Amino acid sequence: MSIKITARGFELPDYLEQTIKEAFVKFDKFKISFYSKDVFMKLEPGHLFIVEIATKSDLGKIDSKGEANELMDAFNEAFDRLDRQLIKHKEKPYAHRSEKCEKEKERLINEEEKEEETLRKL
Repeated sequence: MSIKITARGFELPDYLEQTIKEAFVKFDKFKISFYSKDVFMKLEPGHLFIVEIATKSDLGKIDSKGEANELMDAFNEAFDRLDRQLIKHKEKPYAHRSEKCEKEKERLINEEEKEEETLRKL
């Protein structure tokens, strides 16, 4: 899967393309298949760098954004946010709410069984 990198308002440093590829390699640990990876970087007036990452994967569409006065700080912030979102989406089926639903379901089944037993005794 190729990575689409776009820079506006400044010229992309040579080392940054390799850094972006290495950052995406770190996401292989999640065993997610990405359909598209887009990185948009722009320089706003006042020397504010904005890095936006848009991905499409089997988990769905996940976007992240980082803003900072330095390009690498904005880049790191955007990838950290993407990392947290991937973890969140990957572990969502195993979340606490899912366990709570299972416990609630078991409780309702037990209550129904008790009601049936009481009706049988009558």
